[in-house]
Order: sequence, then structure tokens, then C-alpha cells
Amino acid sequence: MADIDKREQILSAARRLILRQGLRATSMEAIAAEARVAKPTLYKYFGDKNAVFEAILAELMLELHERFVAALKGEGTVVVRLGAALSAKYEAIDRLLGQSPHADELYDEHEKVRPEVRATEDEIDAMVAEELGKAGAGQPELLTRLVLDAAWGIKRKARDGAEVGPGIRLLVERLVGPEVRR
Repeated sequence: MADIDKREQILSAARRLILRQGLRATSMEAIAAEARVAKPTLYKYFGDKNAVFEAILAELMLELHERFVAALKGEGTVVVRLGAALSAKYEAIDRLLGQSPHADELYDEHEKVRPEVRATEDEIDAMVAEELGKAGAGQPELLTRLVLDAAWGIKRKARDGAEVGPGIRLLVERLVGPEVRR
């Protein structure tokens, strides 16, 4: 089996475990057992559980970034594109977390200042501010912070995942719409 396949096998097993029992309860021994690899093989790829989680997070951030950029650069007004981009961002997170009973723990862990998360979030901030500026919004950086923070709040407080996308789109329509040239 190629190194890439073995690494993916380990990450896939770790994802399953972390979603099923949470990050704190997942050990390197459990990951090795779930992946059906010897512990030395696991340690060949990842120095510790944190490194495993960071690799999973890096994959998520790549998917999140790709989906966000595709929607933001798509067709339509800045309001439509921004609403779609933010919805895509949180859909990518939902795809990883699914219906895990440990979603809050994982979301909080993801929110810690990790380089891959911070870099992606900084890039998203800059892209949104640029789009808002090009659309004629006054104070595009401040409007960016308001929209992104409010979208995060919608995601975190939603009682039902199905209300996140529509809630974010309504937020963008009401908050950004009046500020930009459509």
C-alpha cells in the first residue's frame, strides 16, 4: 500500500473515532486499532494525536476554502455570491462533523488558534472585504467582520442545520444588500 493510501487510511479511521467518541476520548492506540495498523506505523505518519487532528483539519480547511472561493467568484450579485460562499463554508464543516454528538467539542477545538485555520480565515476575511469594497460598501473591513461574526453565530446557534444556509443568506441580504451597488 502506498504511503498516501496508508496515511488516508489512518486519517479516515481517526475521523470515524473522533466523530464517534470525541477528540479527548480518542487515543493513538485507538486510532491504530481502528486503522488496522501497528502503533509504530501510526507514529511514522503522525507524532501525536494533535498532529492527526491537525491533518484532518487541514483537509477540512482546504475543502472549505475551495468551496468558499468557488461560490464567491461565481455568478450573481455580491449579495448572492457572499451568501452562497458563507453557506458553502458552513456546509463543509457540517460534512465533517455530521451528526456527531461531539460536534461542539470539535468545533471549539477547530476554533482554537491553529495556523491552518487562522490562515484560511484571514484569507476569507480579505476576500470578503475586497468584494465588498469593489461593490461600493462603506467600511468594507468592518462590514466584513459584522457579516462573518454574525454568520458564525447563526451556525453555532442554529437549532436545525437546515436553517443555517437560509439564515446566512437572509443575513447577507439584509446587512450587505443596502450597503452595496447590486
